[in-house]
Amino acid sequence: MMGNEMKGLYIGTMNLISSSLAEDGMVQLKRLRHGFLKIKIESSMTGILKNEGLQYAEVGRDLYALGDSASHMAHVTGQNINRSICNGILDSKEEKAEIILKLLIETLIGKANGENSLCCYSVPAETSEGEHRVVYHSEVMNEMLKSLGYRPLAVNEGLALVFSSLAARRFTGMGISCGGGLLNVCLAHQAHMIESFSVDRGGDWIDENASKVLGMPLRAVTMAKEKGTALDLEKPTTRIEKAIAVYYKEMIRYAIEIMRKRIEGSRKCSIFQDPIDIVFSGAVALPKGFVSIFSQEISKVGFPLKVGQISLAHDLEYAIARGCLIKAMSEVL
Repeated sequence: MMGNEMKGLYIGTMNLISSSLAEDGMVQLKRLRHGFLKIKIESSMTGILKNEGLQYAEVGRDLYALGDSASHMAHVTGQNINRSICNGILDSKEEKAEIILKLLIETLIGKANGENSLCCYSVPAETSEGEHRVVYHSEVMNEMLKSLGYRPLAVNEGLALVFSSLAARRFTGMGISCGGGLLNVCLAHQAHMIESFSVDRGGDWIDENASKVLGMPLRAVTMAKEKGTALDLEKPTTRIEKAIAVYYKEMIRYAIEIMRKRIEGSRKCSIFQDPIDIVFSGAVALPKGFVSIFSQEISKVGFPLKVGQISLAHDLEYAIARGCLIKAMSEVL
């Protein structure tokens, strides 16, 4: 199967990211904002969208701006962007979720070049309560990718992070993917998943709570949080930043407590005798001070495993897509 098309696909709440190998062997990465916005249909609207080079699609009688174009228009019009994913899986309340997500994925990765084209895509772990919501989500992703001509293969999101970031540790340690809807946690030993679960809090939880206590529009809080390293969680300066920092710390404390309970109750974790490294990915982990706060909080709780280095993944927004591509390469080589 050498030479066949291989792609990795991260399906996140805020972003869709693909990875593939170019002819020179370099990894190509593409990103698309995960969102859409319904547009009022007027006779001149499609012409305006084309002239501006904006991405859009007609679904039945409705017109939608897609991806980064939807994000741009939402900012201009003061609307909130819509997403087809909520808390890491397909949004059951969004009628057009499946149709829009397929359009976005096709925009990002295109149709397969051959019948043996493989696409490894990320799926979240079940929540710590084990609600079995991921099964349907994964099956829908399978069908979408098959309709585009790919052979689909689901990859646990946290394990994909281990593949991309912990090779030097023989793929042993903990990967935590920090997304808009969930924190995905995977504890692995030599590339084998030992424990995996998701924590039902993420970037959206921070935005929503800060928005409520401040009485401010959600989009204003989101924009402040997405300043990346320009936001310092340990030294917030504005009222918005202070509220964001409060909920970041609460999210981290909550996640560590869930992790502690889950690992404490697992007999399988006795396999870890040496300190484990913990690596983070995702835009939610970008703000300055994130790793420092996590390190401080985990040291307070008597964590059941010895902890080694705690760090951010290299190129952390693209680490999951890279990990999915690594899995695809391992399947065909």
